[in-house]
Amino acid sequence: MKEAPAAGKAALFERVPDAARLAWPDIAAILSGVVSSLSKLMGGGIVAFYAGCQLGGVAMAITFALSFVLTYLVGKITFREGLPNNVVSRLYIFGTKGSAAGSLVWIFLLVGVLAVGTVQLGNAILFAFGWSEEWMRWALFAGISCVWVLMALFGTKAIARMNAVFVVALFAVMGYVVYLVAANGQMGDALTHGVLIPGVEVGEGFAYGVNYAIMTSGLLALFAADFTRFARRERDLVPISLVGSLFAVVTYLFGALITYFGFEQSAAYFSTMGYDAAGAAHAAITNPGVSLVLAAGGVGLAIICLSQMKVETSNSIGGANAVSNLFDSLFGVKLSWPAAVVVANAIGLLFILGGILDQVNAFMSFGSILTISWCVLLVT
Repeated sequence: MKEAPAAGKAALFERVPDAARLAWPDIAAILSGVVSSLSKLMGGGIVAFYAGCQLGGVAMAITFALSFVLTYLVGKITFREGLPNNVVSRLYIFGTKGSAAGSLVWIFLLVGVLAVGTVQLGNAILFAFGWSEEWMRWALFAGISCVWVLMALFGTKAIARMNAVFVVALFAVMGYVVYLVAANGQMGDALTHGVLIPGVEVGEGFAYGVNYAIMTSGLLALFAADFTRFARRERDLVPISLVGSLFAVVTYLFGALITYFGFEQSAAYFSTMGYDAAGAAHAAITNPGVSLVLAAGGVGLAIICLSQMKVETSNSIGGANAVSNLFDSLFGVKLSWPAAVVVANAIGLLFILGGILDQVNAFMSFGSILTISWCVLLVT
């Protein structure tokens, strides 16, 4: 069973050979590429709108500290064992049969993020081209999922090589949005506003922001563990964890500004699709790709598409690893790599059919409990 070429050539159930080890900047680039995504931009908007800017900043600081500590500690385990997160958890927490539970948690979380990213990208494309038919929407989601499958099977090496270019391009577009916010005289309000979700009290919003910080920190640590095992030296885990955590927080900050920039127009767009006022506002917050298209047009859309390729390819690989472990632990069946990738993306499509974005609040609440519990159990 083949692992992603971007992360060396070690099989899922085999320890990493010395020849497959990677320099820490390569692993840090993978993590920085993953956290600079539409899903993470959404996180910045959610925290800012729910908690307000000041308390949202506190939540982001918690995100940085937790992400660094958990990524380092969990990464140390997978580095020393030379095995991915699912397999190490199988050895130290769940056991062979019990690891099916861990794989189900990982599928729920990582494939859920994959599904959210697919819908966010799809909504940005629909908005850019003015497509409104329901069949177009579902055909687009299915087509995007097929692209993720192909990239996970054949394109990971190319994506890894171009990762830095995609990250720089995305941050350039986000920087342009920040410039527009400043040029419109909105920077002061964008950095100081309070809670913007109707009916949400300050304490409630801050609690939600912290909950989100815990979830994303645990998710980053567990995801990074599949790549930190390829490090050459244990001390490399410090800069790897630092870069990944820093990029996560910077992306959150950009997400807060981008959401504020495009909120009114984005909410108006979703209102035309039949959403009520609250639903349109929620859709505007959770679809930062629409705001990026509003700001940068076709160039912004192209960069979003290229940027999401690197992220969703990695998510497909992580989800496929979990699917492989699930089938092996429950049935003793070792799926071929293509089959595992297809199953992971098929589950993502089922999540979309179930309305994953409409359940994002519940998703994040469960996610914080699952990810932090898994990390603590593994480290303990």
